[in-house]
Amino acid sequence: MLGPILQEVCEPQTWLESRVYMLLRHLGMEQPEQINLHLLCETYGIEVQEIRGRSRAHAHPFLKNRYVIAIDNRLDPAAKRVKIAHELGHLLLHEGVQPQSTEWMIDWQESQANHFAEHLLLPFFMMRPLLADCSRFDAPALLARRFRVPLSLAQRRFDRVLARLHAKGIPLFW
Repeated sequence: MLGPILQEVCEPQTWLESRVYMLLRHLGMEQPEQINLHLLCETYGIEVQEIRGRSRAHAHPFLKNRYVIAIDNRLDPAAKRVKIAHELGHLLLHEGVQPQSTEWMIDWQESQANHFAEHLLLPFFMMRPLLADCSRFDAPALLARRFRVPLSLAQRRFDRVLARLHAKGIPLFW
């Protein structure tokens, strides 16, 4: 019963969402276990390094037109995935370092990088088959486990599915 409805609400609804899904499919990433952030970074010539300190992306110190994503090595594996996806979003969506940006521009870029990370780490088209046979109450934990992300991110993403169902007038008795 929920299958066709989930199909509809899991279709991309924004330009960013559709582009991230095209990228995943282009790289043959169709299942949660196939979302390989290191391979994705390698595809773009981005080196991922672990450091002790704040996670960030920056120009490669030795290679022209190359970048590094530096990830705090104290983070747990799920948090590292989120940081890598977020920083990759900055590198793919925002051109160069913009130290003179206004506060609202920085907020906008952070929001955009967060959305990129959500779409990349928990794409709706991969969530759909998992949700079809899962209770509403078990869904966030299942998504966190299968996509290897923090529970809070899985809950937020699942809430977006519920919001899309609500917007279509579907009762949320699931």
